[in-house]
Amino acid sequence: MRYAFRRFRPTGAVLHKTKRISTFPQRLLVGYYLGMSNHCRVSLALMFVVVTVLSIFMVGCKPPKKAEPVTVRIFLGPASPYASELDRRILDFQATNPRLPNGSAVEVGNFSSSDLKGAVNNMEDPVVDIVILNSPADVINFPALQNELAHAVNVCAAVQACPATVPAFVPSKLQGPRADAANQFVQFLATAKPPAPTTPEPAPAQSQPAPPPAGH
Repeated sequence: MRYAFRRFRPTGAVLHKTKRISTFPQRLLVGYYLGMSNHCRVSLALMFVVVTVLSIFMVGCKPPKKAEPVTVRIFLGPASPYASELDRRILDFQATNPRLPNGSAVEVGNFSSSDLKGAVNNMEDPVVDIVILNSPADVINFPALQNELAHAVNVCAAVQACPATVPAFVPSKLQGPRADAANQFVQFLATAKPPAPTTPEPAPAQSQPAPPPAGH
């Protein structure tokens, strides 16, 4: 007796279940990649924020630009007897490391020109920062300085010329850092103390001659 065998064919329900089982790993992989993609986006956003903050911090911590020094040019009367003493005061002033409020160093030097008289007489656009005359009478030689003499200060103590009057002033047309630096040096000269008077040393006592021996 022969039996007829039929191949087993799963029903639709079993096929459906089989398909669901076979797609489960694929869903896991898709979820894994989606999670990694979101993680990468978050990481990139955080990196962007960190780089931006560091860039702002680096720009804010950039050292400030160093202030340029300001040079003060002095006009001293021709053949002035105070030139050597003024050079000493310039050295004393530079030793104090003078600076303006913005940090600029102040440098002082004498003004030199082939036409000193013409340069000083042009006060509309001053080329000198400080004018020091030998005496008030010297203003006759410089008509442009006659009105400037009103705000001059006496710096006789700085050049050891007291009780003479040695006028020094900054041209009124001068403005900005040059004027600030020039006024700083003029005030330094004006506040200098006169040298202490020297007391003459007493003459050495003369020895008295010895009395002659008594006669016998």
